[in-house]
Amino acid sequence: MPHEIALGEVYIPPLLLVVIIAYVLASFAFFIAGKLGLYRFIAFPVIAELCLMVIFVNAISKYITIF
Repeated sequence: MPHEIALGEVYIPPLLLVVIIAYVLASFAFFIAGKLGLYRFIAFPVIAELCLMVIFVNAISKYITIF
């Protein structure tokens, strides 16, 4: 993973960007699950969304370290 990303004079940790991307992906996945009616099979949707977000963060960070 890169050490830091510089936008002008502002340094942003890359993990922050990865977490934002993972949150958007998890929200989109749960939006689709809600439209398909899959929410009725999930006992605790908040915990499931958090777990899915952690999985996305791990997958995206592994992908970034390759390049």
